[in-house]
Amino acid sequence: MLHPTHKKISFFLRRIFVMFLVSGLLVWSPSCKKQEKFTGPREKVTIGIGAMILSLPILVASEKGFFSDEGLDVTVKYYPSGKKAMEGMFAGEVEFSTVADTPIVFNSFIREDFVVIATFVYSYDDVKVICRKDRGVNRPADLRGKKIGTSLNTSAHFFSHIYLIEHGIDKSDVKIIDIPPEDLPGALQDGKVDAIVIFEPYAYRAQKALTDKAARLPKTRLYRLTFNLTAMKRFANEHPEMLKKILKAVDRAIEFIKQNKKESIGVTVQKTNLEEEFLVSVWDDFVYELSLDHSLLATLEDEARWAIKNKLTDRTEVPNYLGFIYMDGLKAVKPGAATIIK
Repeated sequence: MLHPTHKKISFFLRRIFVMFLVSGLLVWSPSCKKQEKFTGPREKVTIGIGAMILSLPILVASEKGFFSDEGLDVTVKYYPSGKKAMEGMFAGEVEFSTVADTPIVFNSFIREDFVVIATFVYSYDDVKVICRKDRGVNRPADLRGKKIGTSLNTSAHFFSHIYLIEHGIDKSDVKIIDIPPEDLPGALQDGKVDAIVIFEPYAYRAQKALTDKAARLPKTRLYRLTFNLTAMKRFANEHPEMLKKILKAVDRAIEFIKQNKKESIGVTVQKTNLEEEFLVSVWDDFVYELSLDHSLLATLEDEARWAIKNKLTDRTEVPNYLGFIYMDGLKAVKPGAATIIK
């Protein structure tokens, strides 16, 4: 039998051993281990982005060196919208593009050679209705008989449909005018339209240009906009490891954004022409996270049915969007975020 003094010493030694064991596990835990710097030759790749706050994870991953840490030499190419970025991908200008859900739908009607790699942000308040009070538009009902500017085949276009239905306004009671996103604030300011339906940062710029003449109509929770990373199907199949590296870097960027608001805003101001005042005002409207879930499929299918019903496409059947989803990359990087069952 151990002497009481020896028992105390034995207990003390066991505690020290446990403490060292726990410390060792923390040091070598993958979640705590510092990202090792990549030292070999880097793969070159270009990502086309809409120059907006939705693309923030790509900007942060590039600026903070997260892509570089994964062995990638990424060039970011800027476009005025996700729709244009996707067109750039189809034209061979970039290997990846960031794009909202609606352009995915319209392109799915005419081609099947691209895939969605992941959703990395969503928002219920990115698209807004900005009107001119001096044209008698102060509430949704006042839109009847008015000219509304929006950009066709974009998230703003689908949002306008949702908004009119929500407020009991038939599409025949308004005149929808197709205007590029970057030109919508000027069209409202010049009086070419009475209201615009548009995503940020153009909604903010329209309000700022018109000051007290402009008003924002009430928001809606009926539309969940997503911003997604897309690639050509053949490229994705031929470069599975590159896709994983990009997703790892974007995931790191998302965690950085959540923990470093001020610095993330600074990166956006530095890399785009977005104003700090604007970014601060809309910051809480966006949820950054990687996902591929059934809500994305539901949105794509709803938009496809809307487009078919309103004769915005010659197609008469909703495409099978499972064929447009590339699951392998996100499953390998963040399995719990890839919940679509194929």
